[in-house]
Amino acid sequence: MGGRGALTTLYCYAVLTLAAGLSPPLVAAALQMPDARTPVWIASSVVSGGLALLLTRHRPSRRLVLLLGWLLLALAVVQAFVIGDLPALAGLYAIAPVLASLAGQLTGRPRKALVVVHVIAAACWSGVALMMSAIGLTALTSDDIQYVAWAYTLMETFDVTLLGWLNFATTLSGLGVAITSQWGVIRYRWVAAKLAISVLILFLAFGWLHDTLETAALKAERLAGTGGSAAQLGITPALVTAGFGFAFLQLVLAILLSLYKPGGRTRRGRRLLAAQRAARSREIPVTVAEVREVARDIVALTLHPVEGERLPAWEPGAHIDVVLPSGRVRQYSLYGDPGDPDGPGGPDAYRIAVLREENGRGGSAEIHGLAVGARLAVRGPRNNFPLVDAPAQLFIAGGIGIVPFLSMVHRLDASGADWRLVYRGRSLDRMAFTDALTEQYGNRVTLLPSDTHARPDLTALLRDAPAGATVYCCGPEGLIDAVTAAMPVACPHGTLRVERFAAGGRAGGTGGASDGPFEAELARSGRVVRVPAGRSLLSALQEVDPTVDRSCEEGICGSCATRVLSGVPDHRDDVLQPDERERTDIIYPCVSRSHSDRIVLDA
Repeated sequence: MGGRGALTTLYCYAVLTLAAGLSPPLVAAALQMPDARTPVWIASSVVSGGLALLLTRHRPSRRLVLLLGWLLLALAVVQAFVIGDLPALAGLYAIAPVLASLAGQLTGRPRKALVVVHVIAAACWSGVALMMSAIGLTALTSDDIQYVAWAYTLMETFDVTLLGWLNFATTLSGLGVAITSQWGVIRYRWVAAKLAISVLILFLAFGWLHDTLETAALKAERLAGTGGSAAQLGITPALVTAGFGFAFLQLVLAILLSLYKPGGRTRRGRRLLAAQRAARSREIPVTVAEVREVARDIVALTLHPVEGERLPAWEPGAHIDVVLPSGRVRQYSLYGDPGDPDGPGGPDAYRIAVLREENGRGGSAEIHGLAVGARLAVRGPRNNFPLVDAPAQLFIAGGIGIVPFLSMVHRLDASGADWRLVYRGRSLDRMAFTDALTEQYGNRVTLLPSDTHARPDLTALLRDAPAGATVYCCGPEGLIDAVTAAMPVACPHGTLRVERFAAGGRAGGTGGASDGPFEAELARSGRVVRVPAGRSLLSALQEVDPTVDRSCEEGICGSCATRVLSGVPDHRDDVLQPDERERTDIIYPCVSRSHSDRIVLDA
């Protein structure tokens, strides 16, 4: 939860809010509740400092962290809009990103809810700006000073009571959407442009337009009382109309940017992408520090970096590429506690568990033949199966599919979350980590070996999941397909997330399309690549850009993810979750194709 930047911001905010509470107000005339000013600043300092210390020294529950984060945001809103201390407005731009950072990457319903809030706030802001522009235009063209005075009084009322709230609601929810999604704030030009537009309008409003409108309202009211004419207002009505009209046009531009997402990555975004690709593709040499059998035909390996190397941090659900001595590359989920730097899942060790597959392609057999001291290399980690925030979590594991869930349930149990694990296998001796699971978590874990237990009633299991639950499934294709089929009917109140160890066979694509030819335009270079039938988009791209990531080439690992600027992808991967398969902003070119005759890529 969070990171170094969030912690630094919290500590700085604690110091600055303490100083603000002990110092005189910068704009005393704006204060509406002077007596509450200092106590709220002090409370903000205590909450932000306490939250920073909590995150630094302990692993608090996610709910507690987010509760304190929301409390801190609420204190900043009260300070800015209820008490009226203007410096708190700047504080909102610090606390909202911190809260989003603490929330982490959102998917499913939480992300949709945040997007809906942003869309509603933006629509209301645009609507009020349009109304203000229309009232300003009618006031500009009217000769009736009484009507003009009424119009400016109405505009001033809306300006004070609505526009400020809508600006901050739209901007801060937009920051939340950007930070909790793959977009980021400054990775893509269209996102950075939207933020710049919002801040520009804010400065326009507070720096000039509000005072101009207030001046126009006072002049019009005075002229109406003395029998003056609208002509005596001079150019002030024109300035008011132009200001609100400009703001409305900027909001229209922001809406268009959201709809069409033009422009590709920023320079910083390209550097970040290059760094991420380099980190993912860099092979880190490791040695096998431990090999132990954890179940029949399943071995667990502990991998240590060679001297001078350090393993990147990871989160529950992540996997790595393992480069074997033969040159084979295979993907395996990590387990352990990623948050304990001295523990088995910390940065000084990776742990994987591997099932020997008799009819496999040789990778698992090679791993089972490794001894302590063997030299390997790893790439990654990558996380296409993250643990997301939800009221409750249900895990359904089959066989070796238990591995990614080990770190997830450890994290959830430490935070006091509501979760349950159902673990199915061929027999108890073939099910890894069963003793540790039952000893540590008790009746939260249900073991169902098929030689002694009937097949679980998936419909009943899913139907009993709490409202808003996230259901995770990992294991054999038959289990994943059964859960996927039962989910819409038995658990429409939940969200399904799956991870496959083998390609799901999506030939023909999401829309039943054939492997027809299409064109891929590379936005950065302007080159157009023709992808004929029977050839993958990835292989065509690599002729132009050999640095495009490739690993599994089966649509499982997600290493080749590429942003789509225009066109409709034909998703054939097994990385996207069931609720993400209509996305048109990303493609995994190793297996996916295009429904459109041409697709434009950020490449």
